[in-house]
Amino acid sequence: MAKKEQDVVDQELPPPPARNKPTLPEGFRQLKTQVAGHNFESINAEAIGLLQDYAGGCVLKPLGKPECGERELRFYESLATAGALGDNDLALLRGHVPRFYGPLKLVVNHRERTFLRLEDLTRDMLQPCVMDVKVGKRTWDPAASPNKRQLEEGKYVQCKQALGLCLPGFQVYLPVDADQDAEKASILRRGRDYGKSLSVEGFKETMALFFNASTSHSKARRAARELLLQEVLRQLQDILKWFVSQRVYHFYASSLLICYDYSRLKNQPTLNGHRHHGEQEAVDAPSSPSTWVRVRMIDFAHVYPAEQALPDENYMFGLKSLIEVIQALIHR
Repeated sequence: MAKKEQDVVDQELPPPPARNKPTLPEGFRQLKTQVAGHNFESINAEAIGLLQDYAGGCVLKPLGKPECGERELRFYESLATAGALGDNDLALLRGHVPRFYGPLKLVVNHRERTFLRLEDLTRDMLQPCVMDVKVGKRTWDPAASPNKRQLEEGKYVQCKQALGLCLPGFQVYLPVDADQDAEKASILRRGRDYGKSLSVEGFKETMALFFNASTSHSKARRAARELLLQEVLRQLQDILKWFVSQRVYHFYASSLLICYDYSRLKNQPTLNGHRHHGEQEAVDAPSSPSTWVRVRMIDFAHVYPAEQALPDENYMFGLKSLIEVIQALIHR
C-alpha cells in the first residue's frame, strides 16, 4: 500500500482543473510523474499527454507527428527483434531502454489515437523522483528545415553548448524541515521554463538538489545518497560503453530519464570503507540499488542511421558531461 501522497510546496506543472479533465478509457489515468514532453491542455482537446495503466504496469506515450511517431515505433520494434535477427549491438541496448509492450489504440477525448505501451519505471516507488535530461549539443535531426534548426539552436543555449545537456523538467522529494531524517517530505516540480534559464553552474546545483546532495544529512543518509549516486553513475557508464562501440544509430533530441525512490534514502545500509573497482560496497544491503534507481534512454522520434558508420559523438559529448557532473557530486 503506497504512502499517503505528500504535500506539494512548489509545483510549476499543475494538473488541469477537474472540470477540464480529459475523457479517458476506463482503467487509464494521466501519468502524475510526467515531467516533460507534451501535456494535456484544458483548452486544446488535441493536446495529449502520457497515460498510465497502473494495473498493467505501463506508461502509454502517444505517437507524435506521423513521420516522427512512425520512426519511434519502428525503433522500438527493431529493439524487440534485435538479437534474433543477428543485430547484437542493438540487442545490448534493450537493457537501457524501457520495456516495450507494443502499440495500443485508445479513444481519448472522443478520438482514436495510437499509443506506445512502455514500462512504468516508477510503478513500485513510494516517492518517485524523476528527471528528464535531453542529451547532445545538436537537437535537430538531419531532416530538419533551416527554420527548425534555428529554433532548436535557440533553446537551452548555455547548458546545451557547454555541456551538451538541457533540462526539460523534474520532480524531487525534499525534507520539509531542518531535521533531515524527518519522515515528512514535500515535492518540488520544475518544467522547461526553469531549465531554459539555467547556467552551467545552475544546472550543476539543480543536479545536487535533485539527488538531495545540497543539504547536510546524517551519516546514514549521506551513505544512502552515495549509494544512489554510485548506482546512477554505474548505469550511465554502461550506456556510454554501448555508445563507444555502436555504429548503428545517431540519436537527436533523445533524453535520459533518471528515477529513484526518495523513501529508500531513509532505509539504506551504510557503506563500508572498502572499494571495489573504485566503488564502495554496501554492508548487508537488503536489495540492489538497481531496484529503486533507474536510468533509461527515452524519446526516439529523431533516431537516424549512423552517418558513414561513425560514432555518435554528439550524444557521447553530453553523456560524458553528465557523468562528470555525477562524479563531482560524489566527491563534493
